[in-house]
Amino acid sequence: MSKTEPSFKETKLGILEIKEIEWIIFDNLIQVKSYIFRNFKNMNFNVETFCLLHNLLWNNLFENSWKYRLHQVQLWDFIPIEFFKVPIEMKALDEDIKIRLKNIKTVEEKKEFLAYIMWKFLWIHPFFDYNWRTARLIWELFLLQQNMNLSDFSSISRKNFSETMKYTTSTWDFSKIIKLI
Repeated sequence: MSKTEPSFKETKLGILEIKEIEWIIFDNLIQVKSYIFRNFKNMNFNVETFCLLHNLLWNNLFENSWKYRLHQVQLWDFIPIEFFKVPIEMKALDEDIKIRLKNIKTVEEKKEFLAYIMWKFLWIHPFFDYNWRTARLIWELFLLQQNMNLSDFSSISRKNFSETMKYTTSTWDFSKIIKLI
């Protein structure tokens, strides 16, 4: 049985070709990045902000872009947490962020923190076709807020990013994510 990618997808705008969706996403991404650059000093680094960014990025395309997933999923051989645990895990992530932010000082600690937060976000919401872009926005927001150099994320392919996250999930070794930062 051959495994092919779908060429169309149901959206709020009707059934669109994946190419059309990608162009809309690209436009959304530019708008959300602009929003972040204008407002990063006044934005909290927390789950509520992550959800806002996610919604800004996807709301014009997908019906439930602002909701946590409502069904069980599997990606590759990875079976993420059950869908009904997502709100609990996101609340725990929010608490974790608050505590860790108070205690990070060095650039290395900041990179480790960011690597963990991005990984945890994608571990809870493992949709690398779309949520990796949201994780990228989270990455950029944090770097801006910490007055750190923005990494050129555009040079990192989805495949490389996905492989890095899979590696981290299976080994709990965050070094590859840290290298991307």
